[in-house]
Amino acid sequence: MPVDHASPAVRPRRQAESDAARQRRLQALEVALADREHRAKEALSGLRGTLPRNRGHVTPLAKIKDDEERLAVWRARVERLEALLDQTERKRETRAKIVLSTTLLAQAAEDPDDPLLARLQAIVDARVHRPRDRLAIAETLGLAIAPVRARPVPDLPDFDALADEILREDAVAPVTPSPPRRRKKGG
Repeated sequence: MPVDHASPAVRPRRQAESDAARQRRLQALEVALADREHRAKEALSGLRGTLPRNRGHVTPLAKIKDDEERLAVWRARVERLEALLDQTERKRETRAKIVLSTTLLAQAAEDPDDPLLARLQAIVDARVHRPRDRLAIAETLGLAIAPVRARPVPDLPDFDALADEILREDAVAPVTPSPPRRRKKGG
């Protein structure tokens, strides 16, 4: 039997989902969404230190008649909750960094001879590379760091000595001209 390479492979059609199978699938999705929503609400309330609350201005899911639409709305609400949780976690992390750096700087400012200040200055000088950030730190915190990080100047070769050496080599061994190249025909 000859093989027809021009026609794409035809996938068999999926059979229509029965009502019972559709209900089982939707129920499994509802359970998964309810679990995700519960975990996100609990984690968010734990981070904020408040009780989880229900928003009154939102259409209750029970009033949405279409199962597909209700699941889509529910999925969007859960994704919003999870995004809010991520945002809250990032805010807490940023706040912790600010409090830590402020505490270290306050401790270092109490005694200018404290080795902590010298260590902080060395860390900033080694880790902060962008001139804009270095300048902001130097101006805001009063640390004596250069706005542009000093880079070591590479050792350059002595070009005069190299040129003299090449000229001496040329004087000792005269250059023989190479034979002329012949051109190809037709080119």
